[in-house]
Amino acid sequence: MWFDRGDNRPASGEGGDWAEGWFKGQCNANEYLAGIAFSNRDRRGNHPQALYCRTLL
Repeated sequence: MWFDRGDNRPASGEGGDWAEGWFKGQCNANEYLAGIAFSNRDRRGNHPQALYCRTLL
């Protein structure tokens, strides 16, 4: 999930909106964070760019 293209929160708002009006990296309530991608490409500043969310078993 790329930060600049949306998040994976449920439509019900479960988990809260900790940055209202902005896209954010957040896995759904039934997922866990399995990886984080960084980028040094033009103007990305070596910050986290994407999350890899996996469904809980």
